Amino acid sequence: MLRGKEATLAAIIKIIIKDEPETQDEIAQKLNISRRYVAKLLKPLMEKGVVMHPYVVNMDKLSELGIYQDIDEPLNNIIEMFEKMGNNVLFNLDKVVNALKTHNLEDAKCIIFQDYALNKMEEEIHLSIKMDSLKYLPMEQAMLLSLIASNIERCGDYISNIAEEITNGLTIKDYLTNNVDEIFDIIKEMFIIAMDMVKNKKMSFKIYELEENLHKKLDEIMKNISDKGCKSEDINYYIQFGMFLKDVERFGDRCIKIFEASREFYYGVPHDNTPEYVKNIKI
Repeated sequence: MLRGKEATLAAIIKIIIKDEPETQDEIAQKLNISRRYVAKLLKPLMEKGVVMHPYVVNMDKLSELGIYQDIDEPLNNIIEMFEKMGNNVLFNLDKVVNALKTHNLEDAKCIIFQDYALNKMEEEIHLSIKMDSLKYLPMEQAMLLSLIASNIERCGDYISNIAEEITNGLTIKDYLTNNVDEIFDIIKEMFIIAMDMVKNKKMSFKIYELEENLHKKLDEIMKNISDKGCKSEDINYYIQFGMFLKDVERFGDRCIKIFEASREFYYGVPHDNTPEYVKNIKI
């Protein structure tokens, strides 16, 4: 717990972040201390470029000093919202699987409606990134947080697309049931790994093995369809089924993007620079 001048300095920094004062007099009045004391405490930070006139804070440099404990609070709030978005996606993923198996149109319609809630959460995150101390994040990091939110939301969109196909008559032929169960299991595990990276900074390269397995299974499904032959009267069904497979594939792609964007945010590893040997690691 901070005491004495360190506690006062933390309070000064909090006022700068929250209120954006233009003068040291404003800071002094809010804390009921002398302007001279404010100047004395800020001088070392200004010399190091941590605080700049007219009183803005370099959050990267501030985080290295360990004198302002509230710095992570806004980020933790963002992570909590990411978790809520992730739980929404997982809930609706299970629901759409069940709706597809049972032809439950009411559940499918409910999923489509709930996609609105996911969109609202994404908007809240984008707004939060522009507020409080997060607005002082380097642009690259702020963009990564936005990228994570957008990709989680897109996962929800693909589930909603599948739900819409169900309302339009999508069913799974018996000989494809096991394959479809497997691809759903794969993308669910990929999403869980991606969100574990977002929430807990846990890096599991198994996600790349799952991505490879997903594409193999999708190819296997297409081969099964080809081997069975496609009658002219079934052409519309297979076009619809192909759209379903594309949504599953895109869901998996977004899981990779979530994983890599959050890895870059926490560890600085560029999300477009993952070596092939890493992707091919067997867990």
